[in-house]
Amino acid sequence: MGEHRYSVSRMIAVSSALGGLAAVFEALPFDVPFPPYPRITFDPSGIPIVLSLLMTGFIPSVYTTLIGASMIFYRGNIFGGIFKIIAELSTLVGLQALIKKKIYLSSISSLATRITIMTVANYFLLPLFYGLPLKIVVPLLPLIAIFNLIQGALNIGIAYVIYVRIPPTLKIAYLHRPQSKKLVRAKV
Repeated sequence: MGEHRYSVSRMIAVSSALGGLAAVFEALPFDVPFPPYPRITFDPSGIPIVLSLLMTGFIPSVYTTLIGASMIFYRGNIFGGIFKIIAELSTLVGLQALIKKKIYLSSISSLATRITIMTVANYFLLPLFYGLPLKIVVPLLPLIAIFNLIQGALNIGIAYVIYVRIPPTLKIAYLHRPQSKKLVRAKV
């Protein structure tokens, strides 16, 4: 096949479309409560965010995250939106760190980063946002860490399965793009 062109407009279009999908997933009632602590829920909105990283790179996937989280803010859940952004960005940072290596190494890095950052964030932000005393927050942290492990693994696993099944002609091919390639503006 011919050489792929990695245009900025194509990356923006893909990351915007995936951000819209993440926002739709936030708006629709797909949430499944985490049984040990039902105040937090599993949802599929992180899947298009991770898919955006795999297809377009880190910066466009941050854009995807912000679009997806905008629905949480729109519904008036400011604190939930902040937690969502922190969780998804920590997943992306960990995945990005080793993305050019094996997927299982970058997945482990991503999950470790998400669990660590979200544990610290919950330790400080649950008391600040919700007025919970630390004697209540600290026992919740292991449960929240397990939740983040499961949610992150689902997001990465499902997004990767989708990514490898995308036909090459539709891929921006971020994962397989040689480092020497530079982005080019699409000719109009």
